[in-house]
Amino acid sequence: MTKNIANIVLIDDDFAINYFHKRLFLKLELGGTVLPFFNAMDALEGLLNLNKSLKKGDVVFVFLDINMPGIDGWVFLEEYNKIQSSLIGDFKIFVLSSSINPDDVEKAKKNPFVTDYLAKPLLIDGIMSLKEMYC
Repeated sequence: MTKNIANIVLIDDDFAINYFHKRLFLKLELGGTVLPFFNAMDALEGLLNLNKSLKKGDVVFVFLDINMPGIDGWVFLEEYNKIQSSLIGDFKIFVLSSSINPDDVEKAKKNPFVTDYLAKPLLIDGIMSLKEMYC
């Protein structure tokens, strides 16, 4: 049985990318709300608030940019580690980056909270593949 995506969280300091991805997800009507965040700390707070409305096992896709000013994606993942045990939903974190640095890819793949490393921008076929694989 395929689940719908309960929510989609976009974490990227690039307003244009967040806008593009939000419009793409809304067009695909995959379920839930699309929540864009422009910095990592707001996103962490947003995840905690979002969690209050979830049921056990609800799938939440999180698309995380690595290179952001202030708190970057790596620090976000460290902070996520501190809250993840209190989360009810099934959070799938996808590192979403324009970096092709092999060290970034390797570091992301070694992180236990990262589901996959993806290149920007997301495209329809890629999103539909993610839904098939993880829902």
